[in-house]
Amino acid sequence: MHSKWQQRLICIYFKLISPIAPDFAARCAYRLFHYPVDTRRKHWHEKPLPTPKDFTVSLDNGNVLQCYAWGDEHAPAVLLVHGWSTNARSMSHLIDALLQRGYRVVSYDAPRHGKSKAKRADLADWANSVCAVLAHIGHVRCIAAHSFGAAAVTVASKRGLNSDKLLFFAPIQDVISIAERFAQKLCIPDKIVKAMQAYTWMQNRKNFEVYGQDWEDLFNSSCHLPTLVFHDQDDSFVPIAHSHRLCQRWPWAKLIITKGLGHRKILDDQEVIQESIAFIEEDAVSATKGR
Repeated sequence: MHSKWQQRLICIYFKLISPIAPDFAARCAYRLFHYPVDTRRKHWHEKPLPTPKDFTVSLDNGNVLQCYAWGDEHAPAVLLVHGWSTNARSMSHLIDALLQRGYRVVSYDAPRHGKSKAKRADLADWANSVCAVLAHIGHVRCIAAHSFGAAAVTVASKRGLNSDKLLFFAPIQDVISIAERFAQKLCIPDKIVKAMQAYTWMQNRKNFEVYGQDWEDLFNSSCHLPTLVFHDQDDSFVPIAHSHRLCQRWPWAKLIITKGLGHRKILDDQEVIQESIAFIEEDAVSATKGR
């Protein structure tokens, strides 16, 4: 995320440029929303992990994803998909718990995050990355995803997911409202945001239309997998309304509401981790019957 002084500079910039060069301002907003910042940083409460086995997965557009695997390659696998401006180690507490339970854990740096190089990071490319990594590693016991990563998994589910279960933390389920929310903080006028949204779709239209005809349609997936969702009631980055919306769309999903963990600490909370492990280990048949 941008620091406070960066946000002030961005506000000043858009207040000056938007009235005199709206098309240019829209392209600037596009760059701002598609170029994550500080994605290689170490997370404050990151758990020490064993050295992973590194491997790469290529996407159809020529980009290469940096991937990581821990644990016995013959053990049941769990795929982790991180959120915006983070990296493959952002869920280190869950990785550690899964390794202690004997699972194989696979994670990767999303496009233009961590060590994965790309021209941009957008929802279509991120969904493509989920599909590509799954195709490479095969069936997994569960896909665990955070924030924008959960949005990508939801969109990717329209093509089918070779997984028994889904585990979401603070899932984004409406990218337009998120863009508008952050645009307000950065003093970007509404008309510039709308122009940026149209420009974004046209820049990657071929990939977007694999999944839907407009921004809302991207999330209209009929994927039916046992799904557990954690969301904090005080999340200031992704309001809990996103998880309520997901559960309306997928009535078989179960939502657990936390308090005082916000958007990031929810990934490190031991009670959340324990409930996540219990869900992953729960028999898939009984999990379906219970919802």
